[in-house]
Amino acid sequence: MAVQDDLNKVMAIYGFVTQCYNQPLADLSLNLPQCQVIGYVATERLSVAQVAHKLGFSATRTSNLVVNLCQRGYLDQHMAPDDRRRRYLALTARGQAQLQVIRQQLPATLHRALTQLAAAADTPTSEELSDS
Repeated sequence: MAVQDDLNKVMAIYGFVTQCYNQPLADLSLNLPQCQVIGYVATERLSVAQVAHKLGFSATRTSNLVVNLCQRGYLDQHMAPDDRRRRYLALTARGQAQLQVIRQQLPATLHRALTQLAAAADTPTSEELSDS
């Protein structure tokens, strides 16, 4: 029974983390990896491959994130002047505005998420309850 309770707790935590990565966060209309991409591009001149490395994602997954952010008007891709095969990412004016929203709202959103995660992790198992 304790093993099943622990498994249920781990699955609840995993589900919560997966939701943060795949669903839009609060009023941001972006998920956490999309926020990360915008933040990375705001501070460095990066290619999709470099962003993938920073995120720890595959090139395909990162490319899909970038394509989505470009379609939504947050990012542009620019050809490198010295190598036409290499493209770098840049924030658009809309991306700059979204970065400000992210910087204002993400800390509180993540704090709420961590509080919920901690509550899920602190939920006692049935074995811990019976030992009390």
